[in-house]
Amino acid sequence: MMSNLDRIRSRIRKAGSVRTKLTLIIFIVAILPVCTLGYFSYHRSSKVVNEQFGSYGMYAVDQLKLHVDSNLRQMDQITGNILSYLIASSILVEDKAPSTFEQFVEERDFQNFISSLENTNIFNIAVITPSERVIGKNLINEESLTNSQFWSIESLNNDRHVMIHIPDYYSVPSNDYMISLLVPLKNSFGLPMGSKLLIDMKADTILSLIKSFERDTKSHLQIKDAAGHSLLPSSDYTSQHNDIVWSRSLDTEDWVVEARVPYATFYESSTVILKYSVFISGLAVFLGVIMASFFSIRFTMPIKKLAHSMRRFGEGDLLIRTPVMSSDELGFLSEAFNKMTEQIVELVNEISQTEKLKSDAELKILHYQINPHLLFNTLNSIQWKAKLAHQPEIQKMLQHLIVVLDGSFNFKQTLLPLTKEIEIARHFIEIQRFRYDDVFTFNLEVQPGLEHCLIPRMVFQPLLENIFFHGFRDGHGNIDMKIFEEKNKLYMVLEDDGMGVKTEDMKFIGSGQKVPNKQGGLGLRNVDERFKLHYGDVYGLSIESDRNKGTKVTLTWPKTVEIHSQSKF
Repeated sequence: MMSNLDRIRSRIRKAGSVRTKLTLIIFIVAILPVCTLGYFSYHRSSKVVNEQFGSYGMYAVDQLKLHVDSNLRQMDQITGNILSYLIASSILVEDKAPSTFEQFVEERDFQNFISSLENTNIFNIAVITPSERVIGKNLINEESLTNSQFWSIESLNNDRHVMIHIPDYYSVPSNDYMISLLVPLKNSFGLPMGSKLLIDMKADTILSLIKSFERDTKSHLQIKDAAGHSLLPSSDYTSQHNDIVWSRSLDTEDWVVEARVPYATFYESSTVILKYSVFISGLAVFLGVIMASFFSIRFTMPIKKLAHSMRRFGEGDLLIRTPVMSSDELGFLSEAFNKMTEQIVELVNEISQTEKLKSDAELKILHYQINPHLLFNTLNSIQWKAKLAHQPEIQKMLQHLIVVLDGSFNFKQTLLPLTKEIEIARHFIEIQRFRYDDVFTFNLEVQPGLEHCLIPRMVFQPLLENIFFHGFRDGHGNIDMKIFEEKNKLYMVLEDDGMGVKTEDMKFIGSGQKVPNKQGGLGLRNVDERFKLHYGDVYGLSIESDRNKGTKVTLTWPKTVEIHSQSKF
């Protein structure tokens, strides 16, 4: 059974028109490159955009990491400078207000040194004694420090600790985030045992970088500690398992800078490119359909009109013509069809005229069949009378004439065996002997085995007659006739030593034309035309002649043999 696919193909082949096929071909040729280009362009563009987006995200994370590491290193450097100062100065600071002027001067110098370490990023540096006495600028409120939730937790911590928070222990409350470094001074270095160094650095630059990155990439950036807790203010962002994540670990702390971008946001640019690619491809498809339909109609309309005209012409409307709608190949085809119809109409008229002439000729042939019959009966009666009157020469002459006339009037047989044509030629020569006696000679040579080869009838007699009437003077002369085969072709060479042909007349006779102002010449032309009609233009008659020396006539035709004669050999 035929499969469904074969049925569909069969229906397409039956129903598909030239316009449909041409439209489909033009559509495919026009759309395929555009769609292919759009496909590869989308993949390449989306890949480049995603790579650039990913590079930008990683770059932002690296920059934030470097900035945080730089700040933390700066805070560690300040810590080292303070410790170096304490070791080198050998000051003594007690866990209470200075009681002597010397203690006051030492504490003041220490505070001035601490203040000198502050800059635009370092907001405050202070040493906090176990009794929560603050040595440094008067920015920290001791009472607020005592009640601070930050201090209540960190005062119990005996290890170095860095955090990001909003301080709640300053005299002037603020909502700005700070990076705080708390370093326990395990050795007194002239300070009360259990004192701690507190360094607060502004975190506004870090937060600005974070906000800028989040705004540009529509992502979420966070700094996490070793336990995975966020050190920055919490946001309402909810992590997803398919988020695009970039992360870097700090060199100075066990922190991780992490940026998370939602999957849809990361591929948003690719989606936009895809939408534009689909839109452009759809537009190209739409325009391709319109253009394919337009050009197919422009191409097939002249063909349809031409097919309509051909169908009408085939139905017999010989006056139909197809309109020429363009000057291209289709227009040329329409013009060729119109010329062809005109030529066919002319040919039909010629055939009609020929058929009419043929009918007239058939009527004449029927009429002429009566005249030879009457002529033969009359000649037979004369021959009988000559026999009764004891005139043998007249009787023989009439006998030869009857054979020649019988061959001349035998319209039914177009091709004769060579023996019969030679026999007619011999009878014609005998008639000429009765006319001129023995003043001429006739030599005939026939290659053996050619007796049954075919030749058009009555071709030798006109050539011989032409010699007696135009070549010889009163029948005096010599005639040589040779018939032979060469390369499956037959040749008849007829030579005489008569007057020959004038040089100015040869160009007319050689081209098959009648010599002006002279009678005759029909015999040669008739023989040549019949040979060309039977065998083609490469065969026929050729003439060579020298004035007062003679003429040479050559006949060429292909070798053909009677079928029933071939069976005898």
